[in-house]
Amino acid sequence: MSIIRPLSRRLGAWLLLLAAVCSGAAAEPATAARIKVACVGDSITLGNTKAPETAYPVLLQALLGERYEVVNFGVGGRTLLRRKDPLALGRALKAQPDVVVIMLGTNDARQATWDQLGGEFVGDYVGVVKAFQDLPSRPAVLAALPVPAFPGQWGISQTVIAGQVIPAIREAAEKAGIPVIDTHTPLLERKALFPDQVHPNPAGNQIIAETVAQAVRAAGR
Repeated sequence: MSIIRPLSRRLGAWLLLLAAVCSGAAAEPATAARIKVACVGDSITLGNTKAPETAYPVLLQALLGERYEVVNFGVGGRTLLRRKDPLALGRALKAQPDVVVIMLGTNDARQATWDQLGGEFVGDYVGVVKAFQDLPSRPAVLAALPVPAFPGQWGISQTVIAGQVIPAIREAAEKAGIPVIDTHTPLLERKALFPDQVHPNPAGNQIIAETVAQAVRAAGR
């Protein structure tokens, strides 16, 4: 008996240790899936194709870190208005994002375009938001305001951006129940960051990325 009892105690101790190890392994959470952020927009989102690493979505990825996966769905020259040069949403919808950042409105800010179709902007914007909100992934959708134009090229008007497009985006965001990211005001006095008066340089894109990163984190995803 003097031999059996110590062996029994040792065996019991090993069993308890094994149970603790197994319990700890079972309690350890699985690696969380990355949060997918879809950046939807025009050439300001797309960035300089000769220096893609300076695009704001790339800088946003660096700020958010490995927990996030930022995907750039920017296409040059595209409008929010569905009857002008609308951005095709198919690829972004198919991605099933967790967060969507919409930055459109610059190419809608040509005076002739706005005079013709501006009355449709709010309805079109709400429709784009709803297309994302209806996805199975149920993403948080964020409305980023277009950056300033100084004063603008290709017919793009800062007067239309500030006086028509931005109020329309705010109205659409209120109707859709989504937050607005003010990526306009931080760049208003930064004309030097817009070499062609419309597209920000890398320093301007960094400001956009920092502003958007705060909003993405605040979305709680």
